Amino acid sequence: VAVNLEASADAAFRTDVVKYAFTGLMRDLRGIAMATNSRRTYGLLFDWLYPSRMPLLLRAISLLTDEPEVTTPLLKFMSEFVLNKAQRLTFDSSSPNGILLFREISKLIVAYGSRILLLPNGTNIYRSKYKGIWISLTVLSRALCGNYVNFGVFELYGDRALADALDISLKMTLSIPLSDILTFKKVSSYSCHLWNLVTIVFLCYVC
Repeated sequence: VAVNLEASADAAFRTDVVKYAFTGLMRDLRGIAMATNSRRTYGLLFDWLYPSRMPLLLRAISLLTDEPEVTTPLLKFMSEFVLNKAQRLTFDSSSPNGILLFREISKLIVAYGSRILLLPNGTNIYRSKYKGIWISLTVLSRALCGNYVNFGVFELYGDRALADALDISLKMTLSIPLSDILTFKKVSSYSCHLWNLVTIVFLCYVC
């Protein structure tokens, strides 16, 4: 399925056949990710996905930002994939995989956020925008607290992956009126959790 999707033209991503195939793949991958509870099994999934399959995810989220039936399964898969449960994301001390994974996370969040902010509000704003935003915030918060990335490396080498992810996440948060944040509990919960986490992470580096 992944090979066929990678071979599809950009215009084909708008067809129902490709959208159904992609969402099915994302749901299957999420199920696999949920079942990987050890470093070994997670490593098998990581090696299959990175680096060869990540461009497919970035392409889909860039082309179909306005299709929540596609972006929601994709973001939910990433939310599970970056979750360091049972210390499954434990890379060797010399491995750059944690940093490489965060770079891909940043690309996806920036691609989604920069496009979703430009879309008009639909009749069901939670489904069309807010749900994707809170899942994006969940992805970033899980990556920040996963303890598999040395975030000081990004500033040291002038890599904007962290800064760009935080910037677009803040813009997405600020795009939601306070009344809606208070109305939609998941949005308010994950917004508060993310920015509390960001504060803690950066206080650790400052201190």
